[in-house]
Amino acid sequence: MKILKARFASSEAFLDAYQSQFLHGGIFVATRTPFELASRVVVEVVFPELRTGVLLRGFIAWRRPPSRRRSPLRAGVGVEFLPSERRKRDFLLGVARRDIVEISNRRHRRLPVDLHVNWRAKEDPSKVTSQLDDIGERGAFVRTSTFLPLGSSVILEISAPGGERPVAIEGRVAWTHHTAGEEGMGIEFRCRDTGGARRLRELVRRLEGSSTVGAKVIGT
Repeated sequence: MKILKARFASSEAFLDAYQSQFLHGGIFVATRTPFELASRVVVEVVFPELRTGVLLRGFIAWRRPPSRRRSPLRAGVGVEFLPSERRKRDFLLGVARRDIVEISNRRHRRLPVDLHVNWRAKEDPSKVTSQLDDIGERGAFVRTSTFLPLGSSVILEISAPGGERPVAIEGRVAWTHHTAGEEGMGIEFRCRDTGGARRLRELVRRLEGSSTVGAKVIGT
């Protein structure tokens, strides 16, 4: 997938670009980069009221090529969000409309990924295979209906594309989500040494640069 950066000078500008006609919502991203219709992308939405950018999965629903004549309409693409991005979409709309005052301490963005992850309780050798939904330098979200108690120590084994062996990362269960179809655990990473923090940063960097999310495309 490609990453499009959709930066807005204000929450009002974000709301103007929001595409409410799409079934699951979407966004207009101004860009001259050509995209194929229906191709999958990730959009990083940034506006002043957010502490950090929010990344959402979607696909190209329509495109507007550059005009050869002077026109008030900017070249760009309409990105329709995937159904899985409902919580992020509602969060963005809530912040932009001042219905939500963001108080989250999360200052590092989370990268949407689509990877298998093996995880286990720290004191239990039995592993569970689940889906890794997103990851950042401070934590990750694991989609699973197998839960551990809040505060439990957990070991995640994550393989980066091209990596010879999985990277083992220790964390704790910070929160759980039990809504049908969206079950999972929010994991807060605990790197107890500089080596562990370096391996985690390298893992995130490799995931961002891989074909899983592709190269960045700057929206203007």
